[in-house]
Amino acid sequence: MKKSTLLAFTAAVLFGSGVFHVNAASATFDDPLLLPNPAKAPTTGSVVLVPVASPQAVQSIHEFVKAWENAEKHIALAESKKNNHQALTKEEAKWLHSKDKHNYADYFRKHSLGYVHGQETALNWNGENRNKNEYSYYTFPKYDKDQGYTNSYGYNVLRSMVDRMNELLQKQKAVGGPLTDEEAQALEDAMLDIMAQDQEHVSNEELRYYMNEAVWFATKQTVKNMSAEEPSVGDMHEINLREAIQTDN
Repeated sequence: MKKSTLLAFTAAVLFGSGVFHVNAASATFDDPLLLPNPAKAPTTGSVVLVPVASPQAVQSIHEFVKAWENAEKHIALAESKKNNHQALTKEEAKWLHSKDKHNYADYFRKHSLGYVHGQETALNWNGENRNKNEYSYYTFPKYDKDQGYTNSYGYNVLRSMVDRMNELLQKQKAVGGPLTDEEAQALEDAMLDIMAQDQEHVSNEELRYYMNEAVWFATKQTVKNMSAEEPSVGDMHEINLREAIQTDN
């Protein structure tokens, strides 16, 4: 099992018993998250039990975006000094090294996809398999060139949300991470919008729980990974990027 998938699987077990106090039901023949065409089909009624992200997911998204913004500010300052042939401090050199090594968008993609595949394994979901599979006495046909993959409903919904989230973050990475509070807030709002829009089409409470957990896990793990590669908290201080660059010039 890949490390990211194992981490996601472990987090799912701990998270389900500790944070939300929800115990995931075992997959059965009539499990709507397991079957490709669940009898309990999703609805888009006017009443939504959980219309927005959970408080834990909201907080983790905020911390993720602010950490990314903080990193981009320090990296921009270090790059400005480097381009002006100024000596870099040890911390500034470490910021530049952290950028060359990894970034927030790619780490999020790694952990969010790892979570999806972790749930696929833990819950016996069928997801993009090329061979015929037997799950709880239900047979999933193998990949067909006309029909494509026959995935479990839970896998389709969770993977769809994660793909949309990763598309957003990769676009942000392409133009540069958030450098201002306004850019950070816009990114945070966009991430929450994706979660809200996807949850409005899901009537299964267990699946909404997994959607929240996927984002919570990916953001938390990303910040943890990046903090190990960036200067320590004691070395960091809040900066005004415009003033800092003007001063150095």
